[in-house]
Amino acid sequence: MTKTQEVEKLRHLKKLGDIVYGCVACGDCRTAVRYTVGRYKVCPVLEHTPGFEPFFARGKMQIIRGLLEEKLQPSQELANAIYQCTTCGDCHATCHQSMDPDISLSIGRYLDHTKIYEALRADLVDAGYGPMPRHRKVLEWCEKEHNPYMELHENRIAWIPEGVELPSRGELAFFMGCTEPYRQPELIQKIIKLLLSAGVTPAVIHPEEYCCGSIALRTGMHDLAEKLALHNIKAFQDAGAKEVVVHCAGCYRTLKKDYPDIYGKELPFKVVHITEILDRLLKEGKLKLREDFKGKKLTYHDPCHIGRHCDFYEHPREIIKKVPGVEFIEMKRNRNAAWCCGAGGGVKSGFPDLAEKIAQVRVEDAKEVGVDYIITVCPFCENNLIPPAEKEGIPVLDIVDLFEI
Repeated sequence: MTKTQEVEKLRHLKKLGDIVYGCVACGDCRTAVRYTVGRYKVCPVLEHTPGFEPFFARGKMQIIRGLLEEKLQPSQELANAIYQCTTCGDCHATCHQSMDPDISLSIGRYLDHTKIYEALRADLVDAGYGPMPRHRKVLEWCEKEHNPYMELHENRIAWIPEGVELPSRGELAFFMGCTEPYRQPELIQKIIKLLLSAGVTPAVIHPEEYCCGSIALRTGMHDLAEKLALHNIKAFQDAGAKEVVVHCAGCYRTLKKDYPDIYGKELPFKVVHITEILDRLLKEGKLKLREDFKGKKLTYHDPCHIGRHCDFYEHPREIIKKVPGVEFIEMKRNRNAAWCCGAGGGVKSGFPDLAEKIAQVRVEDAKEVGVDYIITVCPFCENNLIPPAEKEGIPVLDIVDLFEI
């Protein structure tokens, strides 16, 4: 098939029908007013790019219309702009045309911005203009060794401490992901130690667990993402899993929201976040929170994947508020209005300088309210926020670090 034929197909955008025409070009996705912060720029990328239309939602929608109506053709210049998007979904949270899919709006169309952007990227991949060079390298390795970190698949369980045995089958399974086993082994060790200390023994499905496919989905490699997703669903089903516990926000969003779409029906297991389990174990008195944070001010950074994308906000906050002697302070931009860390949508690997600038803005949000610690539940957010936060003297911790181990 020639490139021209592939471009004409636009197979991923066309699957979404005409929902892009739900955009009325009002511009609220560029600048909006929220009572907590007043007037501000909605798109984190827009603050650090030339500010032209392709760098925020309204412009992207106009471009997609042009492509569908064959008034525009894909190009590398277009791809370079489209891939400078963290797919954070703040435009979706602000847009009046995306408030509720069950409500019949004036033009009868419900916008799902992130899904549209990912479809556009997938069509750019078909056309030969995506993903970005760094994305292509990590995804080639992801197909070969089932992780994006240039590591061997057999080393995915190298983090398991000596003397600790975890079953490979069970009704409660832990989805390791890639970042924690390969880049933050101490974090996944803490999670497992906490669960074991509370009498919970999760299964670890190795060697059958592969990368969740989030990176492939966000960067337009939908065929690879589907391959990884269907493999993992079968692996956990074959292992007898009834519940799959996830820590990484990106993995959680992918399993919780994307896998059912790919699978075409309800998953054969329930996907739960680690904070749901930890909060329950706290209430049962099987876990304890550290007491050395007394007198400190803590805030919580909502990862986009678990917050705006999955409407998951309260369990982490409930845990933080239970830490003895701390003061919990919300940043002005929180929950569905939270500012992105800058790492998502492939921006961290494809445009690292842009990711760093966005992270600096988020750290300034924390500095503004005078906190001592930033808490989050996403390894990507943590890694991207740490450098600017360290300059301000504000440690960034995972919520697991609040527990007594």
